[in-house]
Amino acid sequence: MKQLRRIFILIIGAVLTFNSPVIADDKGNIKEDNPHVRRWNGFANNLLKLHHRLIKENAVTKKTSTGGYAGQPNFYKEEAFYSKSTGKIISRVQWEKELPEQMHTIEVYFYDKKGRIARDYSAAYLPTYRNAPSQTLINIHAYNNNTQAFRSFDASGAHVLDRCEGKYKGKDVNILLDEDDLYNELDGVRLTPEYKACVKGLPESVGVYLVPQ
Repeated sequence: MKQLRRIFILIIGAVLTFNSPVIADDKGNIKEDNPHVRRWNGFANNLLKLHHRLIKENAVTKKTSTGGYAGQPNFYKEEAFYSKSTGKIISRVQWEKELPEQMHTIEVYFYDKKGRIARDYSAAYLPTYRNAPSQTLINIHAYNNNTQAFRSFDASGAHVLDRCEGKYKGKDVNILLDEDDLYNELDGVRLTPEYKACVKGLPESVGVYLVPQ
């Protein structure tokens, strides 16, 4: 589920970012100035602040690695922080190696009393285009009987994804609805009993979680 979610958010985020309008400053330089850019950068900055608070408040173990992309194999340094008491990941931050103070991606995780992921947040910038994050996600999770589901919102509050796996009445469930599916009134998946069972308890809007907490 995690790998699928990462692929999806990179695609959807890139589309949103490259469709942002641009303006020229008094020197003729092109720059972006719109609520989307400010909102998504603010979300990423708030996530970084939350990360710093969580690793200060908890006893953690840090694991460091490096990674990159085709043509940029050593683009970032990754720092992952795990709770010493539970062993579960608290946050993961990637920093550009050539600009060590410049964040590339960030993920922050929260768990319920049973140790299951309750919600997680992420923001990521493209390697060569940094006016705003290319993707932002707020994922809220639900566990109903033998299914596990999450509902995704972006930092603008838009509902962008529903995902569910597991079993419903003995049958395998594998549901993935993207934005086109969610806003298509003719989509029949949302009318099925397995979908309704999967998403039970998930909020219709992001609500207070639009501010990372």
